[in-house]
Amino acid sequence: MGIAQEEFELWLTSKYSNPFWVAKHRFEKSITGEIRVDNGVFKREEATILFRMLTSRDPFTRMNANFVIWERNGSLLILLLIVALMLLAFVVIRIRR
Repeated sequence: MGIAQEEFELWLTSKYSNPFWVAKHRFEKSITGEIRVDNGVFKREEATILFRMLTSRDPFTRMNANFVIWERNGSLLILLLIVALMLLAFVVIRIRR
C-alpha cells in the first residue's frame, strides 16, 4: 500500500472533515457517512475503489474513474444530451441541403 493510499485510508477513518484532493477531484465527507466526489455521492467502499482507480498508472482506468464520477454527479448526462442535440442539428442541416 502506497503512501497516498495510507493517507486516504487515514482521512476516511478520521474525523478530519476537510476535503481530500485526488487528481483534481474533491473527496468530501458528509454527515451521513457518505463520500461526495465532485458532488456525486459514493459509499466508503466505492470511494476507496475510486481512489485506487484515480491513482492507477493505467490511463484507461483513470478515464473510467472520471466517467464514474461524471455519471454520479450528472455531468455525463448533460454532456450526452449536448452531443445528441449537436448530432441532431447536423442531420437536420444535411437533410435540408
